[in-house]
Amino acid sequence: MPNSTRSRLQTILDWLRGRSARRVLIGTVLVSILIAVALLGLLSSFRSSMHHLTRQSVRSILNSNLVAFETWRNDCETGVKQWIEDETRRTLAVDILDRYSRIRNLAPDLLQMDPEIQALGQSLSEENETSEPTLATDRIGWAIIDVQSRVIASDHDELLCTPLDLPPNATKQIIARKTIVTRPFESVVLKPDQKRLENSQVLAESSQAIVAALAPIDDGSRVFGAVAWLLDPRDGFSRMLSVSDDARMSETYAFDRRGVMLSESHYRDQLRAIGLINPSPTSSCILHLEVRDPGVDLTEVGKLTKAVLGQPLTFMADQATRGATGDNVVGYRDYRGVEVVGAWRWLPEDGFGVTTEIETATIYRPLRNLRWLVYALIGFLAAANVGFAGLVFWCDRLTRRLQPEHIVRRLGRYSLGRMIGRGAMGSVYSGAHEMLKREVAIKVLERDELTTTMAKRFAREVQLTARLRHPNTIAIYDYGRTDDGTFFYVMEYLEGISLQELIDDYGRQPADRVIAILLQICGSLAEAHYRGIVHRDIKPANVFLTAQAGVFDMVKVLDFGLVKDISQNTVEITQSESITGTPMYMSPESVRDPSSADARSDLYAVGAVGYALLTGGTMFDSGPSVDICLKQLNEEPMRPSDRIGVPLADDLQNVILSCLRKDAAQRPVSMDELADTLRHCRDHNGWSSVDAMRWWTDVFDGERVDHRKLTSKLTPSEG
Repeated sequence: MPNSTRSRLQTILDWLRGRSARRVLIGTVLVSILIAVALLGLLSSFRSSMHHLTRQSVRSILNSNLVAFETWRNDCETGVKQWIEDETRRTLAVDILDRYSRIRNLAPDLLQMDPEIQALGQSLSEENETSEPTLATDRIGWAIIDVQSRVIASDHDELLCTPLDLPPNATKQIIARKTIVTRPFESVVLKPDQKRLENSQVLAESSQAIVAALAPIDDGSRVFGAVAWLLDPRDGFSRMLSVSDDARMSETYAFDRRGVMLSESHYRDQLRAIGLINPSPTSSCILHLEVRDPGVDLTEVGKLTKAVLGQPLTFMADQATRGATGDNVVGYRDYRGVEVVGAWRWLPEDGFGVTTEIETATIYRPLRNLRWLVYALIGFLAAANVGFAGLVFWCDRLTRRLQPEHIVRRLGRYSLGRMIGRGAMGSVYSGAHEMLKREVAIKVLERDELTTTMAKRFAREVQLTARLRHPNTIAIYDYGRTDDGTFFYVMEYLEGISLQELIDDYGRQPADRVIAILLQICGSLAEAHYRGIVHRDIKPANVFLTAQAGVFDMVKVLDFGLVKDISQNTVEITQSESITGTPMYMSPESVRDPSSADARSDLYAVGAVGYALLTGGTMFDSGPSVDICLKQLNEEPMRPSDRIGVPLADDLQNVILSCLRKDAAQRPVSMDELADTLRHCRDHNGWSSVDAMRWWTDVFDGERVDHRKLTSKLTPSEG
């Protein structure tokens, strides 16, 4: 790369590494958040406006259709009422009903030959020719019925002497001298007029459903029955309910208390293809389709895969059949499973409901487009901020790539390699001594992270740890501070895994291995306690397991960043009211008062580590730190064998639980006593060096070390 280009890139990277770049990043993130909030607010406002307009739209269509339907119904009631008000017809009808309504077993032949019935039929035929064209088209017949709904006279001979299956309460309204138009009901006797069927769009199956316009027949003192105009619901009834519908957007239909559809659907062909109604080209929805939610979009599935009968009513039908009037502009599935919005009204006097529905994909297309645009803009802002943050936080790596390979960061006599860990008290890098070329780990407290308190803690950690010589304690080699104010200390470099990784990746460990690990932890802490040092943060993540120098399962106790020197009266750097340690491994007394922690607190933590190794989990369920602290104070841990449901050696369980007693005075007196108790357990010495070597060579699948070098020292003794 040319030097000029390298120089310009280096200038950019230097700026990215500076605090000004971080301030710009924070400002950019805040501005992006404000823009995202504004965009989401705009989307929410637009959504609310769309919902309001949609609510008005569906209500308006529903009301318009109901007005048209009411006009049609009034015309039907007026027509049938005027017909029977003719004195000649009324007299004939009263005489016919008075003569035949008392006879239980009527014969159709007797009625067909009655001259008065023939005269009445002739009068109705003449009226039909002169009546309003719309009503004449709707009408498919007439009938005279008694108060038991039995047909006494009709232009459909097949109806004679049979009861007309009127909806409930229709007969009561007739007796109350009310002229009414019933909702559609099915007549299994009435057959379709084939000639009329061929010349219209009326379907054969729908011709079995009829609507009756009824006017009472009385003589002023007694109701004898009613005259019925028989109407086809596919005509006026369905047409008037959808007069304001746009077939491409909205659909209005009627349904009864059971959710059965009473008017025709716009989607007949689609419903036949799906299988919701008979696939015959003459099939209809009226009285043959229930308004139920199929649970899936059947227009996408293509075919009905399960019975819809057992499915619940749609949201709209469920609300309406309870007598409610309302709307839903958020969305629900209709009888096809398509998401729709709608408004509905229950008509209690008529015993059915009417709804207008519009597909959300149609009505909310602008909202959907705007939503995707807003999400795309927010995604772009997020990606831009992530990219900028990546440049700021990873510019150190880019800087190293731009520099010549032989130029590396140095701290004293040590060169830094890759970062291998990061915590609250600094970052840890791999490194090497410039003369010895020995690989080491270097903990660094950067200048821009430096505070007075952190500097004191950092110094205390290295100074107290350096006093320890036990082979199971991490070894400290060097400590220093650079001219620019960066603190660092050098320690031995370890390859292996922490006990936390061991538990997470390999699960609970056998009792003999747990004893072998705990004994080494006890040895490290026994020396620390002898020198007046309390660790205060023993946990699986701070205990490392390695294989080096021909020794397998070698334990190293790490991170003495929270150590407490109890060998002299020193001022505590950690405030007494703050939490010191990890709640899941803190003793009850440390929870109550962190400054009261002593060697017995480390004993409690060792017991918690042993519990985790033996069970493969913590002694309490995970949760907020406050909840865990309360459990440490008030709850006894379950016996390990009970927690995992597997038999375990009682002696080892008893040792671990003795460390976890709430009263510090009831725990082992010291680490030496704990170690001695562990050595008396049945499984002590069960985990041999050969077992450890086989685990590291055959089971461990982490970062490998050279096992030939590790095992070379064992070869002579094996011989």
